[in-house]
Amino acid sequence: MGPSDRMLALLCCLANQGRPMTVKSLAELTSQPVSTAYRHLRQLLAWGMVSEREGGTYAPGPQAVRLQQGFEQRNDLLQWARPVLTELTDITQESSALLMAVRDHALCVEMIDSPQPLRCCYHRGQVQPLLKGASARALLAFMSEEEREMALTLRTEAERDEAQAGLESIRAEGVAISLGEIDQGVWGASAPVFNGRGRLKAVISVMAPEARTRQRTAWLAEQTRQSAQRLGELLE
Repeated sequence: MGPSDRMLALLCCLANQGRPMTVKSLAELTSQPVSTAYRHLRQLLAWGMVSEREGGTYAPGPQAVRLQQGFEQRNDLLQWARPVLTELTDITQESSALLMAVRDHALCVEMIDSPQPLRCCYHRGQVQPLLKGASARALLAFMSEEEREMALTLRTEAERDEAQAGLESIRAEGVAISLGEIDQGVWGASAPVFNGRGRLKAVISVMAPEARTRQRTAWLAEQTRQSAQRLGELLE
């Protein structure tokens, strides 16, 4: 891992943890010496990418707001995804989301909540390791071998074996299904979004309480797959 990788790892770690962190904790989570982490944090602080809080902890800085605004206003994938997700939720009456792979995590970049009172507790900006769940497994199944190796490089052998089990079936069916892998009683389906050049850009997922999916799992999975295909057709 080079200096740039270490610096970016610190920034991503702060974003993913969702709370202020000490230099020691950040260094441990990113597998680098405390002195190195501190040096990189001072650089990020100077650029406004992180902020220093009382007690010697660090959090994302004000430049993160500009990055978020730029992503929301100028990202074609996100702009096209919103109406597709809205339509998917209208049809299924369940929550739908767009997730992207960010190195070794799946990041939710857009979420349309189910109109029903009982719905899945998931939110925009939430991250999960690329290990379990329909979204993570769909991303793993359809990303390149090089990307998959990078996503799993820090995992144990047992975790890598579990994460890669069944990926061929997911590729053959075009959709990943999960039940209770992350949250008990939550069913999910996830399908890949490819651009016009056949490159994986994201996955579309539907999430619902298990009790509401009985007798319609195949239909929900197909609606998810069709929405992902429709979004892909809108991309260059």
